[in-house]
Amino acid sequence: MWTKPYGMKEGFLIGGGLILAGLMLELSVGPVDWDAFRWPVNGIVLAGFLALIAIIFLLRKRVYGLKFISTYKAAIPALIYAVVLTIIMGLTRQTVDGTWLNNMLSFWPFVLIYVYIAVILGLVVLSKLRRLVKQQDHSLTSHLSPLISILNHLGLFLAMTTATLGNADMQRLKMITVKGEPEWRALTSQQQIVEMPIAIELKEFIMETYDDGSPKRFASDIQILTKTGKNIQTTVEVNKPVEVDGWKIYQYGYDTQMGAMSQTSILELVSDPWLPLVYTGIYMMLAGALLMMLRAIPWRQGVQQARKHPKTASLLCAVVAACFFCVHHFMPILHSDTLVPALQSPWFKPHIIAYMLAYTLMASAALIALFQLVRGMGKDHSPTSHLSPLTSHLSPLTSHLSPLTSTVFVGISLITIGMLFGALWAKEAWGHYWSWDPKETWAAITWFAYLVYVHYRQLPTHKPRLALWVLLISFVLLQMCWWGINYLPSAQGSSVHVYSMPS
Repeated sequence: MWTKPYGMKEGFLIGGGLILAGLMLELSVGPVDWDAFRWPVNGIVLAGFLALIAIIFLLRKRVYGLKFISTYKAAIPALIYAVVLTIIMGLTRQTVDGTWLNNMLSFWPFVLIYVYIAVILGLVVLSKLRRLVKQQDHSLTSHLSPLISILNHLGLFLAMTTATLGNADMQRLKMITVKGEPEWRALTSQQQIVEMPIAIELKEFIMETYDDGSPKRFASDIQILTKTGKNIQTTVEVNKPVEVDGWKIYQYGYDTQMGAMSQTSILELVSDPWLPLVYTGIYMMLAGALLMMLRAIPWRQGVQQARKHPKTASLLCAVVAACFFCVHHFMPILHSDTLVPALQSPWFKPHIIAYMLAYTLMASAALIALFQLVRGMGKDHSPTSHLSPLTSHLSPLTSHLSPLTSTVFVGISLITIGMLFGALWAKEAWGHYWSWDPKETWAAITWFAYLVYVHYRQLPTHKPRLALWVLLISFVLLQMCWWGINYLPSAQGSSVHVYSMPS
């Protein structure tokens, strides 16, 4: 151990050392105080963090340990630690004033592991950029792979770091407006009164219901007065916020006892100055995921091999079709005629469609992996020995991926797209793109678990049978994200995705 070249054991030891250091910090200084990172502190920290990554990158040739950090053998253990810690977060009820496992966002081991992942992301981006600049072949094909990698890694790095550091500058306030009475005061989450630079008067509360009395639509006709002299008459409703002078105004709630006769409306006011940087990261990841999906699909080769081996192609199509049918059947929300207001969004269909296709492909991959394991396939003899008779005829589908891994690559691309569509939707519906809601937590767990498989498969010395087990475990975790969340005690009454609230 600790002999060059380092391997997975050293990677796990580094991650374990960070967790131990985090526990010592938790005991000595208490949880992370994110409120201390308000501007300009968070700007200074970000600049220092970028400088640290640059220094590590420059010293990597002199210090082997620094070079190791940017390898798969360091990244995979870091991802596994992130999965385990995030699972703990997903199984326990999270509260702002909680301690240790009940407030994981401020739990030092959790924070340090994610910081470590951010460092790895930064180093990978610099390495890919350097190779791209020095590359002699200027064809589009040769640039596509590093471009996809840069978009995905840099996008995640931007989204993670700016969302985390910028969270201290975000303001989320509740304003209770009464019909005919201008209101300029709002409440923080600690019920402290804050005087706002804008005043809002409720003119009329609007509510439409389904035949069973459940809310179909609720909105507020309001008049907004600003210190800059603006006088705005507008309507704010769920999924359709209004932006005024750097504040986004959301329809949050109403007097549920009065229903359609409510004389009050609860609005949420959100200020998020770091949002453009976070959105830049999100859109980079979307572009990277789309390109990765298009590259992983075996277009011409797939048609050629399907013609050569029609029985195998038909069997694979039957598996995918059966999985699609099951996914479609067991997602009752798709067949609902009484969607709650939060689901009546232009993001709903693309978000659901992306996840439906992703679940279909991941279910197909899980079935193929299970078949291989049961048949004793995937022996750890060679990097290609994991191909069973079910898929071996299709191994030439792509020049760079096996059929099973190609399926997973397309699937994780769709999971990424669906997850990011969900983040954009959440921003329009609830005011925050990622709030570690239980559903979002399990989405992150699933995503990281499949990333473990994707990265592990890149190792020349990977064990195919172990890779299959990682794939199956990832699919089990996917079930929690899909429907298991509805039965978790930690999600009841705290998850907006359970849709037990009128918003």
